[in-house]
Formats: sequence, C-alpha cells, structure tokens
Amino acid sequence: MTPSERLLRQFRDLVTVRLERITRSLMELESGASAEAGRGVLRELHGLKGEARMMGFDDVNVLVHEMEELVRCTEPLRYALSPASTDALLTTADAVLVFSGTQAADEPPPAVERLVAWLQECVRSESVRLPPGRLVPAEGAPATSEAAGRVGAQGGPHSAVQTNPGASPGRLLTIPVAEGSRPHVPSPGRSAMPSFVSPQASGAEASSGAGARAASSAPTVQGSNGLTAPRQPESRPDTAVRIGVESLDLLTSAVTNLTQVARRRELANARRLALARELSQLAREAEDLGPAGAALAARLGSAKEMAAVLHRESKLLSNAELRDLGMLVEEVQTLRMLPLSVLFEPYPRMVRDLSRALGKEVELVVDGEDTRADRAVVEALREPLMHLVRNALDHGLETRVDRVTADKKPRGCLTLRAAREGNRINLRVEDDGMGVDPVQLRKVAVRRGLFDESAANALSDAAARELIFLPGFTSRDVVTDLSGRGVGLDAVRTSIQALGGDVGVESAPGWGTIFELRVPVSLTVAPLLFIQVGTETLALSATHVSRALKVDSAEQCEVAGRPSLLVEGRVLPLAPLSSLLGLEPPRPAREGELALVVKSQSGAAALVVDRVLEERVQAILPLKGILGRFGHLTGATSLADGRLAMVLSAAFLTASAHQGNALPRPPPSVEPGPEARRRRILVVDDSPLTRELIANLLEAVGYDTVIASDGAEALEVLESHPVDLVVTDLEMPGVNGLELARRLKGHPVHSRLPVVILTTRGGEEDRRRGLAAGVDGYITKGDLVRQDLVDVVRRLLG
Repeated sequence: MTPSERLLRQFRDLVTVRLERITRSLMELESGASAEAGRGVLRELHGLKGEARMMGFDDVNVLVHEMEELVRCTEPLRYALSPASTDALLTTADAVLVFSGTQAADEPPPAVERLVAWLQECVRSESVRLPPGRLVPAEGAPATSEAAGRVGAQGGPHSAVQTNPGASPGRLLTIPVAEGSRPHVPSPGRSAMPSFVSPQASGAEASSGAGARAASSAPTVQGSNGLTAPRQPESRPDTAVRIGVESLDLLTSAVTNLTQVARRRELANARRLALARELSQLAREAEDLGPAGAALAARLGSAKEMAAVLHRESKLLSNAELRDLGMLVEEVQTLRMLPLSVLFEPYPRMVRDLSRALGKEVELVVDGEDTRADRAVVEALREPLMHLVRNALDHGLETRVDRVTADKKPRGCLTLRAAREGNRINLRVEDDGMGVDPVQLRKVAVRRGLFDESAANALSDAAARELIFLPGFTSRDVVTDLSGRGVGLDAVRTSIQALGGDVGVESAPGWGTIFELRVPVSLTVAPLLFIQVGTETLALSATHVSRALKVDSAEQCEVAGRPSLLVEGRVLPLAPLSSLLGLEPPRPAREGELALVVKSQSGAAALVVDRVLEERVQAILPLKGILGRFGHLTGATSLADGRLAMVLSAAFLTASAHQGNALPRPPPSVEPGPEARRRRILVVDDSPLTRELIANLLEAVGYDTVIASDGAEALEVLESHPVDLVVTDLEMPGVNGLELARRLKGHPVHSRLPVVILTTRGGEEDRRRGLAAGVDGYITKGDLVRQDLVDVVRRLLG
C-alpha cells in the first residue's frame, strides 16, 4: 500500500469514528441541551473539516462547514437543536459517508447544493428560537457564502460519489420528507450511523415555526414507487481471474524485493563459507601451540564443523528458494505482458475516418499484433504511435489524384509492423507516401535560422532528416489542426527515450517514410551492465553497450575540437562518463583507461568508466517526482546491499558526447562539522491525520519533525527536544495555538522561535488575532496544495 493509499484509508477510518461521535452527541442534544456535548460536536466537525480540506474532499469540506455553522448558531441555547435541524445534520452526516468514499450507496445522495440550502435554512430557522438580542453569529455569514460559492466547483480527487453496484442491498439514500410535514427523525434505536429512511412512513402533522420552515426547504428524492429501478449489471460467468493493475504492480514489487533478498542471502552464504574457512585456519594454527593449544584447536574444529553444516543447510534452502522464485518471476512477467493488438485495436476505425475526412484512400496493414510487451510499455506507446499515424495520414500519404499522377497505386498503404528482437520491441510505422525531402529540410533550417546556408548544405541526408525531431520544426508553411510533419515529433522522441528506447526515421522523396521505434520489452526487468564511476555505482542498459576497450593514445584524435577515438574504422566522440555527469571537471581520456562503446539512435560514443562490475538481468524501478524530470536517468535498480543504483539513458549520454555538453557540476559542499544537524520542526495538531500529513510533507523536503497533540504537550516536548520552528493548529483542546504562541513569545528561551499557525479558519479577524499573538506565519490548510507551508518554513529558517 502506497503512503497516499494508507493516508486515504486512515482518513476514511477517521470519518467513521468522528461521525459516530457526532451522531451520539446529536442524539444527546436532541433529548436536551448540553453545552459539553455541543462543544464536542463542534470539535469533531472542525477536525473533520480540516482533514477533508487537506485530503482534497471539497464536497465534504463544504458540507461539514455548514454543519458546523448550524451547531454553532445554537450556542446561546446551550446547543439545544430542533428536531428539524437534527434531521438535517444526520442526513448530511450520512451523505458525508458516501461523498468521502467511506460507505457505498445503492442510490446517490442528494446534491451538495440542496443539502447546503437545507442546512442554511435551518440556521435561519434556529435564529427565530434565540433569545431577544441574540442573533446568529456574524462570523458564519461570510464563511457560509464562501462555502456556498464553492458548491458545484470542481472537487478534489475523491469528491465524486462512489457506488458499488455489486454490493449487498443497503440503506436507501433518500431524504426523509412526508407531504406537508417536517423531515422524519430516524429512531435513536437504529444503527449508530443512521441511514436515510424512506419518506412513506412519516405521517406526522405539519409543525410550525422553525420546524416547518426547515422542512419546506429539505430536498426530496422520489422513492422506488414512482421510478423504474436501475438495471443491475448482469452476472456473467468468467473462467479467468481478473487482477487489478494496482494488485499486479504490488505483486511485481514484492517479487522484485524478494529477488533482492535472495541476492543478499547469497552474500550471507558466501560469508558463512568464509567463516568456516577462517575457523579451519585458526584450528590449524592452534595445533602449532603444542599441548596448550590442543583444547583450543578441538573447540575451533567443532566450531568449523558447525559453520560448515550451517553453510550447507543455508545453501540448500537458498537454492530451493531461488528455483521457486525464478518460476514466480517468470509467471509475474507473463501476467504483465499484453499483445500489441491491444495497442493497434483502435487504428482501423481511426484510419478509415481520418482518411475520408482528408479525401484520401488508405489501406491499413497490421503485422505482428501477437507480439507481446509489458503493459506499461504498451500504455506508454499509445501517444507516440498516435502522433506518427496522424502525421502519416495528414502529410505523408497523397490523395488519389496525386498518387495516380506520380504513377503509384491509387490507394496509399499505411503499415504498422511489430517484432521482438531479443529484449526489445521493434515497432515500425511505414507509409508509401511522398517521403521526406532532405533538400527541403535544409532550406527550412536556413529559413528558421537554425543554420547558415553553408552549414545546412554540409548536413548529410540522415542528419537533415533528424531535424524533424527538433521542437516546433516543420517543413509545412500551413499547419493543420490534425498534425504537422515535425509537430509532436519532438514529443515522440522524448517519450520513447523516457522508456529507455530510441526512434529513427528513414525516407526518400517519392518512396515513403519509415519511423522505427525501439523500446524495451519490459520496463520492470532488463539486462543491465553495472559500472563504477568514481565512488558511484551506476547501470546502463546492456543492449546499448556494444563493446569495451582500453584507450590507446595511437587511436585518439580530435574532430571539430573534441576528443575522439578510432574504433573499428569509425571515429567516435570520446569523453569520461564522470565529466558528462558533472561529477568532475572536463578532462581528456588517459592512456589505458577503460572505455565502453555506447550506441543509441543519437549515434555512438566511447565513454570512459573506472570499472565494469557485472552484467545482470535486473528489475528497473520507475522514477517519479523530482527524479523523473532528469533526462539522463531512465530508472533505478537495487544493489545486493540494498542501495539504489541509477540507470543512465544511453540516448542522453551519446547525444551529450556528440554535442560536447555536460551536466552542470553541483556546488562544492562544505564538510559539516560535528555540530551540524538537520533542521527540526515541532508539529502541533489534535488531529492525528493532520499531524501525519504535515510531518510527511516537511520530512519529504528535508526536515526532521517531532509531534504533539496540543499546546500543553508541545511545551513539554520543547523542554527535551530543541527545535527550529513550530507549526501549530489554531483550535485545540486545552492550550490552543494562540495561547501556545503567546507563551512561546514570552518565554526567555523560546521567544525567538518562529511559530506558524496552520488552520481552516482564514477570516481576517482570525489572522489579526494570530498576528497579535506574535505568530510569524498564518496559513489555511487548503493552501497546502500550493505548498505555501514549505515556502513559509524555508523563508523563516533562512
């Protein structure tokens, strides 16, 4: 389970717990006023509102806010709620369960807008019951308007209603309304989480005053009597076992981890064998000590036998595990493989429709659709293939008249061809159209200022064709909405290189064009060559390394001012890999250094490395987040000792060697003194989910965190844990955020400690109260999406 899934499950568990407490308190308030129960409801609603906002459940945030306003307005009455208000709160609580995904529903709940209107009408109705001179708190008005303005806006990732058609019959999601009466109050004897009840059973007389007005605005949903029940999906027998993509990814990850454990077990077996040999050597040396060493030699001999037996048993167990694990790895990889017919399936219809729209006659030929590749590869090929097919239809193939004039068949031919070559898939998009004219491409390059005329004329035909992969390069003066030769082709190459593959083009005027995509069969397992560069252990795709050789000064030369090496009659750019990666300043290769000939669609280059460690078929982990933005990395893989090794992009390295480019060197680091440490931040919040979210966010950007559940505990933590900054909630039981800030600012030791308030209350009055207490930053919890918290913390810590 990923961290986000774990947090989502924890959030839904908290929703259930909080709503159970709220429901119990509402039942208590309906039977009689209780200030303590009312304050408890407000605490739970306030905590739930902040958690929903941080998790992106906008609909839940809006509804809980309106519930909070309704309860708060009855404070002068010691939170004595009318039956109508209680009905509205309980109904909305049930809707929150559905909107948060905590509980499935047979029927969708009422729209958020109608629930909000019902709650707001209850607020107005409750104001009639207030003693003279006591009005509904004004602070609720702007907040309510703000919340209502958000109703119907685009919600968070989980705000949509989630239903389960296959679930067992459950509660009907209908608003309890009878004709001319107030909403029916569910019986307290029902489930702790009250369900929406059918409207037919209520026969109470119309109530007056607050109850009548609240009931008049309650949304109604017709029951099953007047509507046809929605058709349930038919149950179809299925002999296959369906595995979700997430489950398959989890299984793949588990197998990968087990493989790494098996490798570490092999190392442990080797160490046990070394221990047995060392004990044997010590026993022999003890025998030379004479009678005094005889007893020691005997004991060492026994220890050696025990170590040898342990090694043999561990080796047998390890071999059995490796055999079964190998079978498991093969089966998991088979499960991940999809035929490319899945990728080609939409193209017959698409080619037919687009060719008709363009006034062309095109025949589509598909070959190799039974070729299988990892599902991740298949998904990643969809967009690049779409670009190439659209370009071929729009700008590659000619109309019937033009083809007949050029003495070609009236119908053009577009071929999608796939084949497996070792550990790679070769995918070709071929058309017999007008082709790409290198002469025309050179003229376009001069016209667009990419080259002067002499440099453009010096380009070979192959180099000229490579120009179409430059961003925005097109040989057409008129670009259609459908495509443009060169428009999107830079994205095609970028996408393919991100897969650890490459793309090339062959073409001749009047003959046609062939785009060839070469990608790995699997993104999860591939043969890797492990190398050492300085102190770093790195990996290259073994399919991109053709040979290894020693640098010979007699074979070195310079081409265009760049070091080069003559390899099998070809002149290749020569560069130390450490220089290309920015690990050391640029330097010439030295006599006798080891060089690898690395090939890609960008060409070939000789790259100097310190050592070649081993070649092994290894699982490759995809890079996400910040690491995913680096073009010189295609993934990561685990080493036997548990460390990660980065997998380098052959296309990036060869292109950098040809262009003489290198990654920027990192700034020189200052050796930290013994007193250096990571900055530590105290996170204070009474909600465990909020505490974990904030701590995870801060730890992800390099800070250490300690936590406290309220202001009093925070003051105790500060006595034993020095911190650099405090992030605290505003409203907490006991010592709240404002009081904590006042005490810290008045403390002789902690007065200079930065304090940041993080709360759901974003009103101007609340901000003024915070600034008056001496806080250094005031952020609403919804702003975490924009990472305002991280920016504020960094600014305050310098």
